[in-house]
Amino acid sequence: MIARRTAAWSFIALGALGAVALLLAGPAGAHVVAVPAFVSSGSAESITFSGPNERDEPMTEFALTLPVGLAIKHAHEVEGWDESVEGSTATWVGGPLAPDDEIAFGMTLEADVEPGAVELEAEQRYPSGSVVSWPVALTITPARESPSQNLALAGVVALIGLLSIVAIAMLAWRRRA
Repeated sequence: MIARRTAAWSFIALGALGAVALLLAGPAGAHVVAVPAFVSSGSAESITFSGPNERDEPMTEFALTLPVGLAIKHAHEVEGWDESVEGSTATWVGGPLAPDDEIAFGMTLEADVEPGAVELEAEQRYPSGSVVSWPVALTITPARESPSQNLALAGVVALIGLLSIVAIAMLAWRRRA
């Protein structure tokens, strides 16, 4: 009995320490973040990519390159920046973005790929010629179901529930008789 209590308290203590470690941990290593971080397969989604300029010089160009299976439908305008799309890369030139400032660039993406994780490449470019590259994680989710599919599933579940209730009622009735 004492061993069980000790194991339970040890488990609780380890869980609490883990939670504290997560709270005190610094920000994650991914510096360019996609919001939302998912696109449904077979559909288009407007995504915002944001990140800070961590360099001591102003950033004057930002580019996003998509993997096979994703297509750029539209690069969104950002005040003070000129956007262009060439193949699977969207580029914004202008700014500049001062050191330690953050900016968001957006685009509408279309996914024609199986569900799973994909990785885009973000590049922050500077007048000195230096380039900082960041991987950007994006999840492709299964295609959205049509409302008729959801209604059919609800009907099947309701029918199973109704048959279960009838079967239980019949068993109860037989036991009484």
